Amino acid sequence: MKNPFFVFPVLENPAPNLSICDAEKIAEQWVDNPKNIKYLASERDQNFYIESSNNERFVLKIANSKESFNTLDFQNKALKHLSNNSELSLPRVKCNLSGNDIVAVKMHNQKFLVRLVSFVDGKPLGDISSPKNIQKLYSNMGFFLGSLGKGLKYFKHSSSNHKLLWDMSHTHLLYELLPFIKNKHNKSMAHKALLYFTDHVEKPLAKLRTQVIHNDMNSDNVILVSSGSSEVAGMIDFGDMVEAPLINDLAVAAAYQTAAMNDIFKGTSSLLSGYHQAYPLMSKELDLLPGLIMNRVVMSAIICEWRAIDHPDNQEYILGGIQRMWKTLEALLKSDLEGVATTLKNNLTPVVD
Repeated sequence: MKNPFFVFPVLENPAPNLSICDAEKIAEQWVDNPKNIKYLASERDQNFYIESSNNERFVLKIANSKESFNTLDFQNKALKHLSNNSELSLPRVKCNLSGNDIVAVKMHNQKFLVRLVSFVDGKPLGDISSPKNIQKLYSNMGFFLGSLGKGLKYFKHSSSNHKLLWDMSHTHLLYELLPFIKNKHNKSMAHKALLYFTDHVEKPLAKLRTQVIHNDMNSDNVILVSSGSSEVAGMIDFGDMVEAPLINDLAVAAAYQTAAMNDIFKGTSSLLSGYHQAYPLMSKELDLLPGLIMNRVVMSAIICEWRAIDHPDNQEYILGGIQRMWKTLEALLKSDLEGVATTLKNNLTPVVD
């Protein structure tokens, strides 16, 4: 089957596959005597944990060879903007010994763009099997994400509207990926969910306020203070950042938590409450939130099914949680999404406009 997604080469192209020794050589452009180098899981690039000789901790980020310099510059500039305009704990961009924050390196006859960012201390939410005080945790996550959005409100960059398949503005393209879903029932559910977006969400979404958003608050990207804490220590992975409707950011986060709770209200209400306290939302944005949550769930399922076929060597990472996504989608298709939106709005303080 011919792949229709030549316009998204970063997702089609294999992730870099450099060794620990390669990473050590590259890291020497930033730090003296890098040590304790370890592989970190990643979707389309390659990341390494690295310590400096004075025990500072970093992440060496090897970009996919199809990733553009401008997109990486967009991510770096956003992180620098946030470091100057918020007190949030986020990766800090580090320049190399020559003063550059993006460096082109050649390894094994391939050219890669490389960055170094600070390591965010804490415990990834995804590594905790049974988080404590879950609704308090979700509220704190919402507040953190809202604060992040508020910090990015006035940030601008020439590449902020780069074309990204994980941007829900491109949902219409997902119809072309339905043939990659082998299970007939799952394929039927995916088609129904895409039709719902087309019929009920797409046009009003295009009229909502937009700005740069993080676009990927999943449990692996949320860092807690400790395994027994409900306090968010920080957030990582700005690789899916894009300019899009603001409400999409909350919808992405709520989609992952809805899947974890298998309940759209329990997975969304506390997140929404925390977000709204930090960065108030509008009624017309909340009207679309449940539909956007369902759309992100089906988007995740479809893209992961497609990419697993394209990248069989990385299937375990790509398909992590895929069955839960399909189960969540089945529940969402049976839900009264408009009723959920009304209930969520009625429970908010302060009242939405």
